[in-house]
Amino acid sequence: MRTALSTAGLLAFWCVVVPPEGWVDVAVGLVAAWALALWSARFLWPDAGRRVLPLHPLRSVAFAALLLRRILVAATQVLRIVLDPRLPIAPEVLRQRVSFDQDAARVAFANAITVTPGTLTLEVDGDEFVVHALDRSLAQDVLDGSLARDVARLFEPRGSA
Repeated sequence: MRTALSTAGLLAFWCVVVPPEGWVDVAVGLVAAWALALWSARFLWPDAGRRVLPLHPLRSVAFAALLLRRILVAATQVLRIVLDPRLPIAPEVLRQRVSFDQDAARVAFANAITVTPGTLTLEVDGDEFVVHALDRSLAQDVLDGSLARDVARLFEPRGSA
């Protein structure tokens, strides 16, 4: 079922990127999507027998809203830094240790850092995240733990608050 859903998603992406002009284009896209879905299944779901806890929809929406707010605030801060004639940047490489129960939570945390303007996840080694920040103030959500709490809340079991 996962392979079929992956194939459908990849085919839809193919049709957006390469608008089909005929049935041959769709057939080539279907074969490519199916092959990629089969090949990537072992990486995406190495423990296919293990039940993966789906995310709670309301928590996902709340996390997306919080992340969007963080992105907008950081984009404003970066814009302010860039437009200042003195260019007051103080780049730093920070190490933050955060413990998550699931690998998906680690990935979400690292990606949330990277999509936020002015910060970039350089490396993840177990529970240690190496983050580059254009300025320390841009990484405040990482340093004070608020981003980690939001990600942890997103991946809590469904019955938890």
